[in-house]
Amino acid sequence: MAERNQAFQPLPAAVGTDDRMPRCCPTHPDWATLTQHLVDEFPEIVIGNIVREVGRAKDAAEQVGLDTDDALVTGELIARHQLSMLAGRMTEVARLDPERHARAGVPSSRDRE
Repeated sequence: MAERNQAFQPLPAAVGTDDRMPRCCPTHPDWATLTQHLVDEFPEIVIGNIVREVGRAKDAAEQVGLDTDDALVTGELIARHQLSMLAGRMTEVARLDPERHARAGVPSSRDRE
């Protein structure tokens, strides 16, 4: 099992960003270890939901062809984000005010009237 940091310190979520997603370890050796660490970190979420989110994150990371190490890092960030929203630790802000964009060469509904 991977050695866990006793002093919880956030690690960079992505190179070149100021936002940090807290992580328990610099890396995880496998998906089972990552899942166990998330179970420990999110006691308010039932294990079935954690397993589901890790599975979805794993599928997403593998679908884009990431190698195992990169898939684990990316999958952890995806799962942590989803679990943080599920636990109410963060709110979703990506869809506050969607804007319609005109597409070149495609008439808008106003043009058809």
